[in-house]
Amino acid sequence: MPQYSFSDIPHVEAKVAIITGSNEGIGKITARELVRKGWHVIMACRNEKKAQDAIQEIRTQIGNNGNNNLKLDFIQLDLASYDSIHKFVDEFHQRHLSLHLLINNGGTYMPPFALTNNGQESHFGVNHLGHFLLTNLLLDDLKKSVPSRIVIVTSRSHMRCSNIEFDDATRNRPYPNTGLASYRARNAAYSQSKLANMMFCKELSERLGTHSKLFCNAVHPGIIRTNIFQYVNILKILLYPFMRTVENGSMTTLYVATHPDIETKNIHGAYFVPSKRIPPPYIRPAEVDPNPIVLNKTVRERLWELSKLLTGLTYTV
Repeated sequence: MPQYSFSDIPHVEAKVAIITGSNEGIGKITARELVRKGWHVIMACRNEKKAQDAIQEIRTQIGNNGNNNLKLDFIQLDLASYDSIHKFVDEFHQRHLSLHLLINNGGTYMPPFALTNNGQESHFGVNHLGHFLLTNLLLDDLKKSVPSRIVIVTSRSHMRCSNIEFDDATRNRPYPNTGLASYRARNAAYSQSKLANMMFCKELSERLGTHSKLFCNAVHPGIIRTNIFQYVNILKILLYPFMRTVENGSMTTLYVATHPDIETKNIHGAYFVPSKRIPPPYIRPAEVDPNPIVLNKTVRERLWELSKLLTGLTYTV
């Protein structure tokens, strides 16, 4: 199998990327490596201080190599708030930039029960609906800059979910309070949001069409040593020996975001997973089959219409 490393990322000029949740973890590494190769990266994050700290860290790391012209900016984005998402898009448009790459990386993993600002269970609201709205609002920008790409960070956990819960009352029901029951409910909610991510990727790709030069694909980055486990520390302790570093974990996203194969092989709506080999050298990510229900056009269309309704969009592709 061919190897893959950061050195394989092509150099670019005058290309712009937006990365959600890029102030830490694999999002920050993804931003760093894109900036290193000439990208103008917009870090779309909720916490301004963490984002500015990440920007300074990246500038320090890369600046040591004599690159003083790094294009790395921050625009605040809270995926739990539709108002924040609209404000983000408005501010981006005020900068009069093209958009060549959108990486939907941000998200939440098994927090205590909460509803978003718009009344949706947090996993479904942040991980899926927030990115659904953001992507649709930026779609025309991406179309104007083809060849362009959308990378949706999903998870292998989407394989554990049998369907989407379409009933609002059931989907937004508080988790049980007891330990094991609460864990199972939070895990199920997370898995459902990741299934929604994968369905969104597949449906958007089909709506764009195989002749489109806007390529939308999804990735499972692996189990990574990041702060995503802040609400389930015991899980992090148990899995730590088997986890990937953030550098390793960012490889799949970077491959799908930048590798020429995506365009030359006309890859749309695919699901990529990392190499099973964790120590270096890293092996190129592989395209695998998603959860079979992702291929169900009827369910995907139903999810699309529900998402459109809940986010208040009047028109989508």
